Amino acid sequence: MRRVISFWSLILTVLIFAGVASAVKTSLWEQQHRADFDSGKPKDLSLTSTGDVTLSRKIDAFTKMKETQVWALVEDSAGNLYAGTGNEGKIYKISADGDTAELYYNSPEVTIYSLAIGPDDALYAGTGPDGLIYKITDATTPPTTLLNEGDKYVWALQFDDVGNLYAATGTDGKIYKITPEGESSVLFDAEEKNIMTLLQHENGFYAGSGDNGVIYHIMDDGTAKVVYQAKEKEVRALEMDSKGNLYAAAVTSEPAEPSRGRRGANGPPTPSGPPPPGGGPPQENKSNIYKIRPDGTTVSIWNSPAPLILAIVLESDSQILVGTGNKGKIYRVNLMSGDYVEVGKCSADQVVAIHQKVVDGSTKTFLATGNPGKLFTLTTDHVEEGTLESDVHDAKSLSRWGKLSWEGEMAEGTAIAFSTRTGNTKKPDDTWNDWSEDLTTAEGTQVPNGDAQYIQWRAKFTTDDTAKTPVLKKVTLASVQTNVEPRFTGITIDDGSGSGNQEPRRRPSGGNLPPPGARGGSGGGSGGGDDAPSKKWKISWKVEDANTDTLQYTLYYKAVTEENWRLLKKELTKAEFEWDITTVADGRYKVKVVATDKLSNPVGWAKSADKMSMPFDVDNTQPSVGEIKVTPNGNGTYKIACEVTDMATPIQKAVYKIDSDENWKAIFPDDGIFDSKNEQLLLETGELPAGGHAITIQVTDKAQNTAVGRAGF
Repeated sequence: MRRVISFWSLILTVLIFAGVASAVKTSLWEQQHRADFDSGKPKDLSLTSTGDVTLSRKIDAFTKMKETQVWALVEDSAGNLYAGTGNEGKIYKISADGDTAELYYNSPEVTIYSLAIGPDDALYAGTGPDGLIYKITDATTPPTTLLNEGDKYVWALQFDDVGNLYAATGTDGKIYKITPEGESSVLFDAEEKNIMTLLQHENGFYAGSGDNGVIYHIMDDGTAKVVYQAKEKEVRALEMDSKGNLYAAAVTSEPAEPSRGRRGANGPPTPSGPPPPGGGPPQENKSNIYKIRPDGTTVSIWNSPAPLILAIVLESDSQILVGTGNKGKIYRVNLMSGDYVEVGKCSADQVVAIHQKVVDGSTKTFLATGNPGKLFTLTTDHVEEGTLESDVHDAKSLSRWGKLSWEGEMAEGTAIAFSTRTGNTKKPDDTWNDWSEDLTTAEGTQVPNGDAQYIQWRAKFTTDDTAKTPVLKKVTLASVQTNVEPRFTGITIDDGSGSGNQEPRRRPSGGNLPPPGARGGSGGGSGGGDDAPSKKWKISWKVEDANTDTLQYTLYYKAVTEENWRLLKKELTKAEFEWDITTVADGRYKVKVVATDKLSNPVGWAKSADKMSMPFDVDNTQPSVGEIKVTPNGNGTYKIACEVTDMATPIQKAVYKIDSDENWKAIFPDDGIFDSKNEQLLLETGELPAGGHAITIQVTDKAQNTAVGRAGF
């Protein structure tokens, strides 16, 4: 029986503390997709495309070869395996039971790229960089060279049903036919530089190129047609199912010519991976498996998460085994749905070749790898233990931890146990606390670690029966941020002048002004009038809250000489307020804003902060316009003088009109600059018509209060 862990109680687990108000925001860190788990550090675990995590299959190394690459595997009629290697051109023979491996042939070539077993049970080997084909009958008899036509690489070898040997070569893109009598000829000469793979089928072959991703169908007579051209550069492998569907593994990798040197000069070359055939600029590594139906239609059935597909083997019409690089991962892909599982990982960079054979009535899978060159068996058993260390989770600020819960499936004898650790650095270091004790309750266990900003979990998978594995589907961890007080980043008092800082902002001077209103006086005095219009000043502030709480504000003001603050407005929800400053007396003031997060936190948890403005002046009193003195100059021009004063702020500007002037004109102090609360205005008029005249002078202080004086002359 299997025990299925349900997750219906999640709502109960997210309430961390009894009695916490619903306004407190609990965060749930959920991981349930393949990308979530793959972003961590899985060890000895398999990840499926649907997000399940299981113990991986056991992969056993069974030879002690010390080679750089194992390029090819082939099996003879007695069940013995042969492995072609590089970079010393050796061939190894592995006994049918897999218990022994011995050197079978040490060639003068650098690399054995391809192997085939003939109808006579002799071993045939294709080499590089001299493009030779050897026929090897046993470990003691010198081999016969069947092909030496000047090609550089023999990438693939295949026999047909009547014993003809076909060789795919590079870098001239030729396919050779070698008869049982040893006669060779060119069956097909492609425009491509390299033919990488061959697959026999119905009086001919399918062939994949290594330059432009071309797949050919070549008949026995050498006629050929292109059945598909992939967007990738190289066709690495071909397989066909019982229904005639052709499967092609196509890759684009960073091209690099295989080494052409022989052993001895500077030691064997050590490429970083199985070298693609062509040259050219580096390309992005990407791989696909295509399905080409008998009617010629083609679909992409799988895009590999690993950068390179290097080998494929059909296990059935619905399942394919895939070897990849550059992390040595093996995948099993469902050809119908495209779902896949990462079966396991070799202790080598690339899985270059896969061979399946029947041993004692069951299928055994052999893996040939590169960097280093080894042989492995992929078993049907699971490893006994594996771990998954999650990625570091950033809670954005200091947080309290709730319960860790998980969903999965447990077969009897299998288990998953979690532990957690926390810290305040993005990358775990010595300042983080140690891993906690095991958390084993799937429905939810309280995380025992102290408050911190960052957290990790680690899951340990175990089984007592290697035929079974636990399955992890989803992990949820609840947290609530430790409440932090709001933080002010600025406060602005805008009186309309556009300065945008903490000082009161003033309206710009200059330009035409409206005619004098109720404040205007007559004769030589200032205007009277108590009906001052309201003046709205906008107070605004900026606040940050690490917990993204809802904030509420209270606004206060006071004169700089006062001790106590006066309430201006409470329970504001917007970070701004319009203040009618005509409601306060002239003077120098400050404003204070208090922000609280009590709307988002229960009693006792709320935090507050305040911010004071810079001092600013309030001036609601209009300037005083003194007696306007007019002195004729005797030539139709006049000298006009007038003293203006303000009790609170400096005079900012003055304008005048004579008689029926349409526009206001500027009048300046005798020293030419407005820079004090008391100014002596001086005007020299132009020549005026004979007769009586009237002048109106309007004065504005820095607080935009205006006064008007008039005189006749």
